[in-house]
Amino acid sequence: MKNIFLFMLFSTSIFCKAQTISLDELSQCENKPDCPDYVYLKDINNRLDKFVGIWKGTYTDGRTYEFHFTKKQNDYTFGKYWDLLKGRLLVKNSNNQELVNTLNFSDENVRFSGFIFDKSLKKYQMYYSGNAACNDKGYVYLSFPDSNNLNQMKLVFMQDMDIVSKCPDGYKTVIPDAKGIILTRQ
Repeated sequence: MKNIFLFMLFSTSIFCKAQTISLDELSQCENKPDCPDYVYLKDINNRLDKFVGIWKGTYTDGRTYEFHFTKKQNDYTFGKYWDLLKGRLLVKNSNNQELVNTLNFSDENVRFSGFIFDKSLKKYQMYYSGNAACNDKGYVYLSFPDSNNLNQMKLVFMQDMDIVSKCPDGYKTVIPDAKGIILTRQ
């Protein structure tokens, strides 16, 4: 009886371990068949920690950006558990008027969440969804231009390529499309 119990315990531990993979492991998958099946995508090597905090920067048109990134562990998204970043932002125009402020949004309403690292583990991919009616949504990539300086981060937004029919003339995406913004840790 004792041997059966130990065998079941050992089998369960192997089964549970197989269901948890690291962000590093998932970043190396080429396509779906190569990726291990998992229930929990875990930040085993604490790669997300370097992005956590308050970051500020200014774009060339005078808009100022303040991003707040927090790490969430065991977050249930898309039917799986993930360790990921949640982002909140405050954007002001050159006249210091607020354009967007999501700093007080709950995690459920944040509209700015992380996904995975690229294959080189240098860029972290997030998804931002601001004004979806004006196609102000897409992928955000976070990276450090100088791997020895974790106080300056580059953020690039790549807008989804949806067709938009109803949007005010002159509308600009909150985060400039395909343009880098250098942010400084606060």
